[in-house]
Amino acid sequence: MRYTLRLSLAGFTHTAMSDEFPPPSPAPLRALVVDDDDTMLEFVAGVLRRAGYDVQTCSDGMAALELFRARPFDVAVVDVRMPKLSGLSFLKNLRLPQNSPHRIVLFSSMIDKKLEREALDAGAAACLPKPASARAILDAVSPPARA
Repeated sequence: MRYTLRLSLAGFTHTAMSDEFPPPSPAPLRALVVDDDDTMLEFVAGVLRRAGYDVQTCSDGMAALELFRARPFDVAVVDVRMPKLSGLSFLKNLRLPQNSPHRIVLFSSMIDKKLEREALDAGAAACLPKPASARAILDAVSPPARA
Protein backbone atom coordinates (compact mmCIF):
# COMPACT_ATOMS: atom_id res chain seq x y z
CA MET A 1 0.00 0.00 0.00
CA ARG A 2 1.30 3.43 -0.93
CA TYR A 3 0.22 6.67 0.68
CA THR A 4 1.16 10.35 0.72
CA LEU A 5 1.94 12.26 3.90
CA ARG A 6 1.52 16.04 3.75
CA LEU A 7 2.66 18.13 6.72
CA SER A 8 1.94 21.84 7.02
CA LEU A 9 3.60 23.80 9.79
CA ALA A 10 3.67 27.61 9.98
CA GLY A 11 3.32 28.05 6.24
CA PHE A 12 5.85 25.32 5.35
CA THR A 13 4.49 22.27 3.54
CA HIS A 14 6.36 19.01 3.05
CA THR A 15 5.03 16.10 1.03
CA ALA A 16 6.53 12.63 1.30
CA MET A 17 5.57 9.38 -0.37
CA SER A 18 5.19 6.27 1.77
CA ASP A 19 8.06 4.49 0.06
CA GLU A 20 10.42 7.09 1.56
CA PHE A 21 9.87 5.59 5.02
CA PRO A 22 11.14 2.21 6.13
CA PRO A 23 8.39 -0.24 7.08
CA PRO A 24 7.71 -0.38 10.80
CA SER A 25 9.67 -3.12 12.51
CA PRO A 26 7.64 -5.70 14.41
CA ALA A 27 7.95 -5.80 18.17
CA PRO A 28 10.67 -8.25 19.24
CA LEU A 29 9.56 -11.63 20.53
CA ARG A 30 9.78 -11.98 24.29
CA ALA A 31 11.95 -14.79 25.64
CA LEU A 32 12.43 -16.15 29.15
CA VAL A 33 15.62 -18.06 29.94
CA VAL A 34 15.65 -20.06 33.16
CA ASP A 35 18.73 -21.79 34.58
CA ASP A 36 20.45 -21.89 37.95
CA ASP A 37 23.85 -22.09 36.19
CA ASP A 38 24.89 -18.48 35.49
CA THR A 39 27.21 -19.48 32.63
CA MET A 40 24.47 -21.32 30.74
CA LEU A 41 21.92 -18.63 31.61
CA GLU A 42 24.08 -15.90 30.05
CA PHE A 43 25.05 -18.03 27.05
CA VAL A 44 21.45 -18.85 26.09
CA ALA A 45 20.26 -15.29 26.84
CA GLY A 46 23.09 -13.91 24.66
CA VAL A 47 22.19 -16.20 21.76
CA LEU A 48 18.57 -15.06 21.88
CA ARG A 49 19.45 -11.37 22.30
CA ARG A 50 21.75 -11.48 19.26
CA ALA A 51 18.85 -13.04 17.34
CA GLY A 52 16.66 -10.05 18.24
CA TYR A 53 14.65 -11.41 21.17
CA ASP A 54 13.72 -9.26 24.17
CA VAL A 55 15.17 -11.53 26.89
CA GLN A 56 14.46 -11.81 30.59
CA THR A 57 16.38 -14.25 32.78
CA CYS A 58 15.55 -16.08 35.96
CA SER A 59 17.42 -18.62 38.10
CA ASP A 60 14.65 -20.72 39.61
CA GLY A 61 11.54 -22.43 38.31
CA MET A 62 9.04 -20.99 40.78
CA ALA A 63 9.99 -17.38 40.00
CA ALA A 64 9.91 -18.24 36.29
CA LEU A 65 6.39 -19.61 36.61
CA GLU A 66 5.24 -16.40 38.30
CA LEU A 67 6.87 -14.27 35.59
CA PHE A 68 5.31 -16.31 32.79
CA ARG A 69 1.85 -16.24 34.35
CA ALA A 70 2.04 -12.47 34.90
CA ARG A 71 2.85 -11.80 31.24
CA PRO A 72 3.38 -14.82 28.99
CA PHE A 73 6.51 -14.99 26.91
CA ASP A 74 6.62 -16.06 23.27
CA VAL A 75 9.48 -18.43 24.05
CA ALA A 76 10.94 -19.97 27.20
CA VAL A 77 14.17 -21.98 27.40
CA VAL A 78 14.14 -23.77 30.73
CA ASP A 79 16.67 -26.02 32.47
CA VAL A 80 15.20 -29.30 33.71
CA ARG A 81 17.07 -29.47 37.03
CA MET A 82 16.58 -26.35 39.14
CA PRO A 83 15.85 -25.37 42.73
CA LYS A 84 12.26 -24.83 43.91
CA LEU A 85 10.60 -26.11 40.71
CA SER A 86 12.05 -28.27 37.95
CA GLY A 87 11.74 -27.35 34.30
CA LEU A 88 9.35 -30.24 33.73
CA SER A 89 7.18 -29.14 36.66
CA PHE A 90 7.30 -25.56 35.30
CA LEU A 91 5.97 -26.83 31.99
CA LYS A 92 3.26 -28.98 33.57
CA ASN A 93 2.15 -26.11 35.83
CA LEU A 94 1.76 -23.76 32.86
CA ARG A 95 -0.96 -26.01 31.43
CA LEU A 96 -0.62 -24.54 27.95
CA PRO A 97 -3.23 -25.61 25.41
CA GLN A 98 -2.08 -28.11 22.80
CA ASN A 99 -1.90 -25.54 19.98
CA SER A 100 -0.36 -22.81 22.12
CA PRO A 101 1.71 -20.20 20.29
CA HIS A 102 4.19 -20.23 23.22
CA ARG A 103 7.27 -22.37 22.57
CA ILE A 104 8.77 -23.95 25.68
CA VAL A 105 12.14 -25.62 25.22
CA LEU A 106 13.60 -27.75 28.01
CA PHE A 107 17.30 -28.48 28.23
CA SER A 108 19.42 -30.63 30.49
CA SER A 109 22.79 -32.30 30.75
CA MET A 110 20.97 -35.55 31.64
CA ILE A 111 18.46 -36.03 28.84
CA ASP A 112 17.33 -39.53 28.09
CA LYS A 113 14.48 -40.89 25.93
CA LYS A 114 12.09 -41.10 28.91
CA LEU A 115 12.64 -37.46 29.93
CA GLU A 116 12.39 -36.29 26.33
CA ARG A 117 9.09 -38.17 25.82
CA GLU A 118 7.69 -36.80 29.09
CA ALA A 119 8.68 -33.23 28.14
CA LEU A 120 7.16 -33.47 24.67
CA ASP A 121 3.99 -35.07 26.07
CA ALA A 122 3.71 -32.18 28.55
CA GLY A 123 3.84 -29.66 25.70
CA ALA A 124 7.52 -28.85 25.21
CA ALA A 125 8.40 -27.74 21.69
CA ALA A 126 11.81 -29.40 22.05
CA CYS A 127 14.16 -30.98 24.54
CA LEU A 128 17.84 -30.13 24.07
CA PRO A 129 21.00 -31.63 25.52
CA LYS A 130 23.18 -29.32 27.56
CA PRO A 131 25.33 -27.69 26.39
CA ALA A 132 23.51 -26.91 23.15
CA SER A 133 24.91 -24.97 20.23
CA ALA A 134 23.59 -21.54 19.35
CA ARG A 135 22.13 -23.02 16.14
CA ALA A 136 20.30 -25.78 18.07
CA ILE A 137 18.83 -23.22 20.47
CA LEU A 138 17.63 -20.96 17.67
CA ASP A 139 16.18 -23.90 15.73
CA ALA A 140 14.33 -25.09 18.83
CA VAL A 141 12.74 -21.72 19.62
CA SER A 142 11.75 -21.00 16.02
CA PRO A 143 8.30 -22.15 14.95
CA PRO A 144 8.36 -24.90 12.34
CA ALA A 145 8.24 -23.69 8.76
CA ARG A 146 4.84 -23.99 7.13
CA ALA A 147 4.66 -26.06 3.96
